[in-house]
Amino acid sequence: MASIYERELRQISNRFYNLAIDRAVERDLYGATLLLKKSLSFNAKNTNARNLLGLIFYEEGAVTEGIVQWLVSRDLFKSDLNPANEYLKRVQDDPDTEKCFKSVKIYNQAIDDLDPVYNRTDLAMLKLNKAIEYNDHNVKAMFLLAILYLQIKDHIKAGSYLLRCQKIDNGNKFINEHMNYVLKNTKKSEVKEKKIEKIYSFKKLESDDAILPRKYIKLSENQKVIFILIGIIIGALSYALLISPHGSSNSSLASENQVIRYAELVNDQNKIIRDITIENNQLKSDYEDASVKLKAYEEQNKLFTSQYETLNSIITDFDNGYISRAARNYVELDKDAITDESLVTLLNQARSRIEGIGAKRLCELGTESWNGGNKTAAISYYQLSLSINPDDPETMFLLARLYQNLERNREANEIFDKIIAQHPQSSYARRSREARGY
Repeated sequence: MASIYERELRQISNRFYNLAIDRAVERDLYGATLLLKKSLSFNAKNTNARNLLGLIFYEEGAVTEGIVQWLVSRDLFKSDLNPANEYLKRVQDDPDTEKCFKSVKIYNQAIDDLDPVYNRTDLAMLKLNKAIEYNDHNVKAMFLLAILYLQIKDHIKAGSYLLRCQKIDNGNKFINEHMNYVLKNTKKSEVKEKKIEKIYSFKKLESDDAILPRKYIKLSENQKVIFILIGIIIGALSYALLISPHGSSNSSLASENQVIRYAELVNDQNKIIRDITIENNQLKSDYEDASVKLKAYEEQNKLFTSQYETLNSIITDFDNGYISRAARNYVELDKDAITDESLVTLLNQARSRIEGIGAKRLCELGTESWNGGNKTAAISYYQLSLSINPDDPETMFLLARLYQNLERNREANEIFDKIIAQHPQSSYARRSREARGY
């Protein structure tokens, strides 16, 4: 029966693995990772799930974590057919592997620099840039660098790195939320993807990117005279406009308009800052809500696993003859909390065994123990039977008679009275009256 339990756990694990494949194909690596971890929680020996998890870690720049998954997979399934062997060989032969390790190392150093004790943000940003140079798939480094750019309100560079993260993992809700925040605050939310790439991208100035001066044009003598005259006329007009009352008025008006425009710009900037603060608080709230939901999801799955294991143990113990243990687990089980359709099916199987046959069998075991001289065990069997089927008059009568035999008359009389009240027409009611003496 243990093999049935293991087979069902493997089936659940495989379901999560299949869902993870669909997510991975769509490049939702974040969602695939959550599903694969859930798959492994049901079956740690699922090498397919472990290998895929390793590939996702490697794709996101977490080289060490990917290698660990493949090493565990290789140890669990020691065969040439295990793809983990090929993955490990490719990593070993890849000349860029050393750069990937350096990228992880530098990223960890940047994390230390961000510790409030040191507060070396500028140095951390330099190191994160270096980590990305070593491995342009280091999603953690790019995302952290984007966050740091958001802190200094450089939305363009933040958007650049977030876009690169999305190309690797388009399902990471934290990356997507921050990208939406950048798009909103740069007013680029309706720009198409190609334009987004152009806006949020930057490159180093190469040697052939030098800015060339304009071509020098040689002028004739007549052209020189014409340009000089034009210059004199423009100068005279400018003087008249600046010195004349009319010109002064226009200049003053222009200055006032400029001040107004600057004031409007300052107000707009203050509004943007307020909006960013509100948006940041909203993101924090959304993150907290997401954390609560994730925790609730984990608790729900933990409860599912616990209920599944309990129900399987009840069925297995009962079928293997461990009636008492199966019955106790069934009595202690919170049956009302079981709502999952697959678990309800198992609950009905357990109920048919325990309530249908188990309660009667426990009563029989109680009588056998009494006849064998073990009255303590007999009481335990009778009580356990009644905890499953509390209104069975036969078991109630036998337990009452046993109490009477042990001179526990108060307890015996309470049960006799209960039989008489609940089953007045039964033979056990008549026998209870005789035992009570009336």
